[in-house]
Amino acid sequence: MRRTTARLRLVNALTAPAARARHDPYRFFDRMLDGQRSANAGVALTAEDESELQHLRRFLGFIADVPSLSGVGWLSVQDMVKTRIRNRFLVRRLQAEHPEVREERIEAPVFVIGLPRTATTLTHKILANAPGGRGPYMWEMDNIGLPRSEEQAAKLARQTQKRLDQVLMLSPSWSRIHPVRADWVEEIYFLLNQSRLHNTMAPMPKYVEFLRSYDARPDYRFVREVLQILQFRRPTPRWMLKHPDCLGETAAIHHVFPDAKFVWTHRDPHTVMGSMCSMAESLGYLHNHPKSVDPHEIGQVWLQILPEMVERARRERIQMPRETTVDVAYHAMMADPHRYVPELFDKLDLKWTDADETNLREALDRPRDQRGHEYSMAHYGLDPAMIDGAFGDYGLFVDNLTASAR
Repeated sequence: MRRTTARLRLVNALTAPAARARHDPYRFFDRMLDGQRSANAGVALTAEDESELQHLRRFLGFIADVPSLSGVGWLSVQDMVKTRIRNRFLVRRLQAEHPEVREERIEAPVFVIGLPRTATTLTHKILANAPGGRGPYMWEMDNIGLPRSEEQAAKLARQTQKRLDQVLMLSPSWSRIHPVRADWVEEIYFLLNQSRLHNTMAPMPKYVEFLRSYDARPDYRFVREVLQILQFRRPTPRWMLKHPDCLGETAAIHHVFPDAKFVWTHRDPHTVMGSMCSMAESLGYLHNHPKSVDPHEIGQVWLQILPEMVERARRERIQMPRETTVDVAYHAMMADPHRYVPELFDKLDLKWTDADETNLREALDRPRDQRGHEYSMAHYGLDPAMIDGAFGDYGLFVDNLTASAR
């Protein structure tokens, strides 16, 4: 599978001078923050905002410390951080101009959780496209705001798509691993400051350690505030949300959204590991100098992160009401989706309609060249015994869940 193009090498050469700024990341962050303060004079940030921005500043330091980070990698991270700083000021400005936006109720949102590559994307899109559901679109997370005209929305979507296309031209494998479009519902990754998935850009052991004690509740409070803006003066939906890191932060999510439901998709961790590492390898080539990408290092990083996420979620779910979490067996659902997806809707108190049947059929019938990707556990220095040891009895739990669903 081709992961990069000759264009990427050219762009890296052209952006090398700009990447020198990563050698003083904190000064660079402070300049970005000062620029947003000047551009948003009169907009007051909260004490929690200031604290979260300092955490974001610290993240920039972690990624800047990666010696293999390329020019494209640095510019990608720079753009990500700049967008998150800008969004913080944008939300506070909209709240100041429209105080009533804070009264919007986010009722019983659904969070699709699970290890990466367990059909969380398929499940999320089916739920979000249901008549009673709603997911945030990529373009509107990139342009948080009040209702726009169809013409304005289309223009913003085109601008976002142009940026996405530039990335896809550099990494042809990405459209196979995670197809994305500006006018599709997308993960809330773009609203979160911190995420274990940041480690797909490059292994960052110190950042992994930082996240073990990180309090993610402010991140999800910000997600709630963005959702309030996105539903303001519009039909009130039931939000369907997703991001792989949500699996490791269910307690924080439950604290911010006490009536939230979790749809947890489960799949054999042996399959998950190979697929997850392949995704990380593609992003590693995109953000780093190619010769520095070490598949075995990628295998070790995710063999640490993913089992910790599962164990954390299993530990936290027993502290919540039993009905909070709905378990979904990947293999059973994929073998008979027309049975199990309507059952999932019923468990979430969603009505199954003809429109949902059509959505499911279209999701399952998407072209083969947009499905899956090739990977091998051995390529990442992994073997079944290592995975069994890392995940403990979780594999047995998945097997039992799958058997009971048949």
